[in-house]
Amino acid sequence: MQRRTHQKSRNGCRNCKRRRVKCDEGKPSCSNCIRFSLPCDFSVDQITSNDTVPEDASAPPVVTPTLARRRGRPLKIEKWILNPEASGHKTITEPRLHFPMPKRIADPSPPLNTNDLELLHHYITNTSLTLGDNVVFWRDKVPRLAFEFPYVLRLLLAMSALHQTHLHAPGSSGYQQLATAHHNIALREVTGLLPTISGKDCSALYIATVLICNYHFAKPPAIDDEPGMVEETGIGWWYVFRGVRFVVESMGMEAIFSGHIGPFPPEAPQGGPADPLETTSGYGYIPWERPLVSLAVMLSGSSTLGSESLIVASEALMECYREVYGTADKPEYRTHGKTYVVMRWPWVLGDDFVGQVQNLVPEALILLAYFAVLIQTLERFWYMKGWAKYTIMGIEKKLDPAYLQWIQWPRNQIGLERTIEKSTTT
Repeated sequence: MQRRTHQKSRNGCRNCKRRRVKCDEGKPSCSNCIRFSLPCDFSVDQITSNDTVPEDASAPPVVTPTLARRRGRPLKIEKWILNPEASGHKTITEPRLHFPMPKRIADPSPPLNTNDLELLHHYITNTSLTLGDNVVFWRDKVPRLAFEFPYVLRLLLAMSALHQTHLHAPGSSGYQQLATAHHNIALREVTGLLPTISGKDCSALYIATVLICNYHFAKPPAIDDEPGMVEETGIGWWYVFRGVRFVVESMGMEAIFSGHIGPFPPEAPQGGPADPLETTSGYGYIPWERPLVSLAVMLSGSSTLGSESLIVASEALMECYREVYGTADKPEYRTHGKTYVVMRWPWVLGDDFVGQVQNLVPEALILLAYFAVLIQTLERFWYMKGWAKYTIMGIEKKLDPAYLQWIQWPRNQIGLERTIEKSTTT
């Protein structure tokens, strides 16, 4: 039977050529790469021993040395390759151009293509200046770690692509695809490595889990989407945040902040002349004491099942407010950007609180609404933009109308100043 003819793809991407499958040559990404969440690259392959190179008449002829045969038993090639010195001769292999790979290759990914190099350049020159106050840490130290652990590098590229999307929203679907591809590959590997975390990779896994959190915040679901109760109320990130807590509680900060991202304790934040966060010092103290005390009184008189844990959550929330805003007697003037203070509240809470939110316990939803005010202080970072409003609007849709008056104060603080009418239900 004659074999059915088909049109060959001579200009396919590197991944399809490597797998020897037909490429539809779709750009910027072919269908095969989109299907398997791979970065698509149409650049010319590196020269290998099977490639033909145009000869240069002026160049001297290439002479391939050969090995002199000796009498006796034939040499075992496998042993010779593994131990060249055993024979007294140097091993000669086919000429092949390649880049040196790091010693620890957890993600055997192809070399960076031009799109990835563009993202890496943007990360070094722009994105790294926006991830926190310590510019030196994100711009200089973390990339060194990324060159040793490919999944960290992929997450840096994913954040860089999302930053490009944030800066150039119209026509940025290409960056969205790149971000998704790099994030999904890294997420699969990080998830597999966390159960076996050790001192060798705890720094990389800590940075990876932090970047995965930031990635989740940078891609918030739309307000009108209703994929699940957790996402509707704005705490889907809680599960992602568990990864950071697991790494810290498993290894400790001293082990994490060593090597490339050391020393421990972490150095004081260092801004630079190009640091875009340096000019936003914050909005100052807000009178939070009376609303929070009223909320604590309400919780202390609640007969809701699990109210004891809600009182503990309320006290922890008040402590975070105190450290962010200060007090009326000792106000804080730089209030925005204190991530380590704001995220301490979800850190100390247990999974039972998430369960109370999922079960629409009104007191838990009200506490979450007050936490949204603290989230707003992190919106100086581009990847946190809109999360305070998104959280409040999700809670407002699910909160029992009899309790809506309790979230009026946090609504006012984040700019939703329309007064909520009190429910007439008893």
